[in-house]
Amino acid sequence: MDLRGKNVLITGGSIGIGLQLATKILDEGANVLICARNIPALEEAKKQFPRLEIAQCDVTQRDQVETLLKHAQALFGGIDLLINNAAVFRRFNILEEYPLEKQLEEIDINFKGPVILTNVFLPEMIKREEAMIVNLTSPSAYTSMAASQIYSATKSAIQSWTISIRHQLRETNVKVVELNPPAVDTRMNSFNPDLDGMKLMSPDRFAQVAIEGIKKGKEEILVSHSRIMKHLSRVMPGLAFRVVNKS
Repeated sequence: MDLRGKNVLITGGSIGIGLQLATKILDEGANVLICARNIPALEEAKKQFPRLEIAQCDVTQRDQVETLLKHAQALFGGIDLLINNAAVFRRFNILEEYPLEKQLEEIDINFKGPVILTNVFLPEMIKREEAMIVNLTSPSAYTSMAASQIYSATKSAIQSWTISIRHQLRETNVKVVELNPPAVDTRMNSFNPDLDGMKLMSPDRFAQVAIEGIKKGKEEILVSHSRIMKHLSRVMPGLAFRVVNKS
């Protein structure tokens, strides 16, 4: 996909790799709208990068997503590229007290959100000359991180769902892409002791590789050790699990 002049929506785009993707895609000549729940974070992103368009949206709420669609139509006339990036990552032990509500919220944000976004935006995207949906997964889609079991399960679900809708949309103009990042040096990963001692990829480098894959039209963009983990999980699943859960 040539990103020049394309209209792009990135969920969870106010911080981390979402914001990095947004700014790099802006540099490609696209129009970019980011959404998030946190208004101050959105306003700070806008302050740093005035060309960004921002909107508050809870991706788990269909009415808010439908309002977001109307906002995108008013701004750009429609969306060519939807990047389902919004996610939360939580570590907990199921043997210890941890609110069920927090677990269900994580499922809602990580899996329900992309499903809602895709269903709401798809009817308009099919009418575009060229369109693409990019769903972010994780190496934990291949091998679960025991301490973040809900996150791992939702990323596996996103991966499976991505494969299915890609097949169903194969005769349309909408490409469906899995973007599987490695451990990236973001605030979310700075609190993950499972990554202690691991060299983290810079957000800038990750965004560059991701955008190269999008421009080439790859259906599966596996970045750095994501590719290694996919192979290892298939040929030696027990070893892959031990490596991931060594801490």
